Amino acid sequence: MHKERYERRKKDLLNDKKVNSNNRKIIVEFLEFEEYKLKRKEGLSEVDERSYKTLYFYIGRIRNLNGWLKNKDWSKITDEEIKKLIDDLEDGKIKTKKGTRYSDRSLYYQMISGRLFEIAGKDYIASKILKRFSITGRRDKNEVRFLDEDSFKKIILCTTTPIQRCLLWLAWDIGENIGSILELGRGDFQRGVNKDTGEPEYLVRLTKEKLKRSRTPRTEYTNYNETVKYLDLILNDLQDAKSNFSNQYLKNKNLNDIYNKDNLFKFGINSADDFLKRAVKKAGVKCVGGQEITWKDLRSSMACHLLKEGWSTDEVNARLGHKPSSRMIDKYINYLCLDRSKPKKKVYDSNVKRLEIELEKQKEYNKLQAVRLENLKKDQERMKGELLKEFEEIYLKKHKARLGVE
Repeated sequence: MHKERYERRKKDLLNDKKVNSNNRKIIVEFLEFEEYKLKRKEGLSEVDERSYKTLYFYIGRIRNLNGWLKNKDWSKITDEEIKKLIDDLEDGKIKTKKGTRYSDRSLYYQMISGRLFEIAGKDYIASKILKRFSITGRRDKNEVRFLDEDSFKKIILCTTTPIQRCLLWLAWDIGENIGSILELGRGDFQRGVNKDTGEPEYLVRLTKEKLKRSRTPRTEYTNYNETVKYLDLILNDLQDAKSNFSNQYLKNKNLNDIYNKDNLFKFGINSADDFLKRAVKKAGVKCVGGQEITWKDLRSSMACHLLKEGWSTDEVNARLGHKPSSRMIDKYINYLCLDRSKPKKKVYDSNVKRLEIELEKQKEYNKLQAVRLENLKKDQERMKGELLKEFEEIYLKKHKARLGVE
């Protein structure tokens, strides 16, 4: 799928006469280089789907860069023009289609300081500026974005179809990114029964072909009964369906002509974004930090929920597809004060231990006191007996003396 999209987008760009002809030559060399690099980097004989996905997004960025630089021959770009481009991106003068500042500007900085502008002989300009002013262009990695379970369930109530609810529950339950979940098919799910709880569950296979390169391929069990309920419904009802596309070339086409017939979700990220925004707006909820909710926030929300439920960081990292050494979730642990409660617990445990020791000592002391009291009581009884016996002997002697009896 990504291969066809990339090839089509590449062809449109390279055949676009409005794009500077010298720039198109640079683009051809750049894309050939990237195709070869991605293939060799992954040890493949052919470019795979994940690499085509990367290449596909390169096309869009190249078009943006060309437009921002006003279609000028890149080999003739000046230092001032590159600096202005960086300043405009940093200051938010260059905006996204939504009218917002580009959150990950580093993607463009990598291109103008990397191979694309190296071919044009101008990569050193951006490299010098970015290094001199320590510009990274990435969003704040310490930003905390998640929502609680109650807010999530409010969103669920504001959806309109079972397929939407199924996608939301999978995103919340499994915690994978939306692009990968949308590619899941019938063969990626295996129904079973949990041997400990006796409840139905699904084993979800997350293969490397459908994941980001940085993500670990894995299989995960579903945690929620709602996920199972909607998966049962959708998997049992996979069938042909007419599209609702407004595009005249796609109108009235069968969705299976565009998507694999076994795909659970026969729509793309844009459609998923649209229905999520509608449901979120209707539910009137936001992230705990007040940010607008996105699909990615469901992934971090799943991690936070499991951390609060007592899962270890290694267990949560494994479910997220991160390496055990990953520190990505540390900011959420800090925000939730999960680690900060540990010193207090250590003090509490120490106090409890000290009290237990003191209690044991008191028990021993009480035991000794009881023994002493018992011994004292026995001594008193013995002494009482001896005194009584002595008294009786004295009395008898006196009584016999009065009677003159020896």
